[in-house]
Amino acid sequence: MLRFLILLFTAYLLSLFQSAVTSEIFPNFLKPDLMLIFITYLGTSPFLITGAVLALAGGLFYDTFSGSPFGLFLFIYLGIFFLLKLLGKILILGETLAVRVSLVTLAIAFQLFLLIFLPLAFGILEKFSLPGASWILPQAVTTCAACWPLFRLFKMFAALPGFAIPQPMA
Repeated sequence: MLRFLILLFTAYLLSLFQSAVTSEIFPNFLKPDLMLIFITYLGTSPFLITGAVLALAGGLFYDTFSGSPFGLFLFIYLGIFFLLKLLGKILILGETLAVRVSLVTLAIAFQLFLLIFLPLAFGILEKFSLPGASWILPQAVTTCAACWPLFRLFKMFAALPGFAIPQPMA
């Protein structure tokens, strides 16, 4: 329960920070997508139901704070979460930085794919504008650069007393 509450508060803070603070620090084309890193962390964690609820909450928080059409990022983050869970069933995903950065890059590509096609499917194309192609690569690079400190922070959360993943008896 403590793990869930800390991660829920983390999703709240990351979505608030991404929506309000990073817009003031970085130019729009260099803003890292912090929530995407968090969803990638959840997708590689061993918890399915808890992770899905946290991805849902993260999408709700981000939709609320960013002013995007309601449900858009909720659906995108859930899709990314379940894509990573599916990949975890097919592939052996390690905890190295290279694997995590590769997964974040894959999540960025999947998010871009969904951002192109979902507004058309939801009928919100007139309310939604996608940034140009010159923004995608710099934002992907800054997001991948932000992976290392955030994954270290999330790993520190996992090391808190009473927060560790229970191991089966041998």
